Amino acid sequence: MDVPSGQTFDAYDRRILSLMARYGFIRWSDRLVPFTSGVESHVYVGGRDDLTDHPDLEWLLGLKMAQRVLEDAYARKDLRQQCLIGIPLAGTALAQAAALVDFARWRQIALDDGDGPRIIHRVLRGERKTHGLHQTWVDGKPDPARHTYWFLDNTVTDGGTKLEAREHLKEDGYPVQDMPTLIVVDRQQGGIRRMEQAGFSRIVVAYYLLDIIHAFGEMKLWPQARVQAVEEEIKTHQLV
Repeated sequence: MDVPSGQTFDAYDRRILSLMARYGFIRWSDRLVPFTSGVESHVYVGGRDDLTDHPDLEWLLGLKMAQRVLEDAYARKDLRQQCLIGIPLAGTALAQAAALVDFARWRQIALDDGDGPRIIHRVLRGERKTHGLHQTWVDGKPDPARHTYWFLDNTVTDGGTKLEAREHLKEDGYPVQDMPTLIVVDRQQGGIRRMEQAGFSRIVVAYYLLDIIHAFGEMKLWPQARVQAVEEEIKTHQLV
């Protein structure tokens, strides 16, 4: 079983975690929630109206995503535009949030592209477009000379939606073999390992579920009995 990674949460992270708990981005359900992977869980990772109805959380998570992407780009000396492609539906809003935060922080006043990598985003449809001039999954043609493309999603359980998205982008000519992946919350049930086994070579995780629920307990956001129940649940439902 995966264990807490030992992440250190600063005041900024704790603000994000507090809002995640308040708005239900990380949500406890007394009733087991079924997932497409076949796993049932009392813990649900959101990223839909719990995110888009609350621009304070959306903005802060956008900032977190932007930081992780740019840290990776600078470490690799990759000065191309970092283009985030969110996996529908939750990843779409997160990709847009990261791009807008990056714009506001670096270009809003000076309107200057500067010398470093910047973040943009594109939209991956839930269904392939079947009308018009361009019948594609993604709005926009791939241009690897200018862009580094990223998959972005709110969470990973078994990695199935990431595999599906990769096939869709491959159909549109995107360089999927070189695309990194950014995950907001890893549920730590084996999905990352499955993705690596399937050929995803660079996976960046912002938060791990066990670290989050431990912080919830320390911050008195969740009772310790619930924290322990989630630990047991993750231990029991390992997919790899």
